[in-house]
Amino acid sequence: MIKAIIIDLDGTTLPRNWHQISEENRVALEEAGQQGVVRILATGRSVFSLNNTLPEGLPVDYMVFSSGAGIMRWDNKEILLTRELSAEETLDIATHLWKYDINFTIQQRIPDNHHFYYRNISSLHEDFRRRIENYPGLGTPISSTDEIQGGATQFLVILDAQQLQLHGDIQQKLSTYSVIRSTSPIDNQAIWTEVFAPDVNKGTSCQLLLDQLGIHYDECAGLGNDYNDLDFLKRCGHPFIVSNAPKPLRDQFDNMPADEDNGLAVFIRHALNL
Repeated sequence: MIKAIIIDLDGTTLPRNWHQISEENRVALEEAGQQGVVRILATGRSVFSLNNTLPEGLPVDYMVFSSGAGIMRWDNKEILLTRELSAEETLDIATHLWKYDINFTIQQRIPDNHHFYYRNISSLHEDFRRRIENYPGLGTPISSTDEIQGGATQFLVILDAQQLQLHGDIQQKLSTYSVIRSTSPIDNQAIWTEVFAPDVNKGTSCQLLLDQLGIHYDECAGLGNDYNDLDFLKRCGHPFIVSNAPKPLRDQFDNMPADEDNGLAVFIRHALNL
């Protein structure tokens, strides 16, 4: 029996670059709630982004946000848990990344992780430039690690799609931390390399939440669309992927229709036998 569903947001619940959930997907989420199923949305977005972009009354129960750095009860926006980088860890990661000729951001601590430092040394990747422009006044440029103060939620490095090897090198050099790959929600091509505190990802944070709810992962159905969903999909007893996900993921999990074809609604009705 399915007791919880874990679903990604952008490219799964909301088609990429959409700001409204389809009526069919909304109804399916409401039906899941009526069946007593816990609805967990696992997303890379921050609290600021969720509050400013999600439609009112989205029928979900919990948000695992910032790729697992925080957990929030959605109805009253209460933050239940945060897992962040200490000041020492933040400086250590920044020192390692400073050795590369790359730009990156350092997102501040929750709930202010929409504020960030950023390094601007090489020619700006178009995706990186647009990210800075999307958050006017919230970014502070830095020219050395001496300007970094306090801890952080995460680091974000934006790489060209051809720089997968560099992502792997960063992942190896920073292996004591959680280094997560995802595809840019802005241009759907660039590689986002995100660095978090050790063991932070969507899968482990969902585990912490499920433990509090008395639910086992094998009682969960999951739906994702990208590499940063692997950590919860591999744990779910019933994992699925939307058909517009990268091919390696489509080959690994059972497929549901694409995000724009109401894949979420099909997934919910299939998983819950509605």
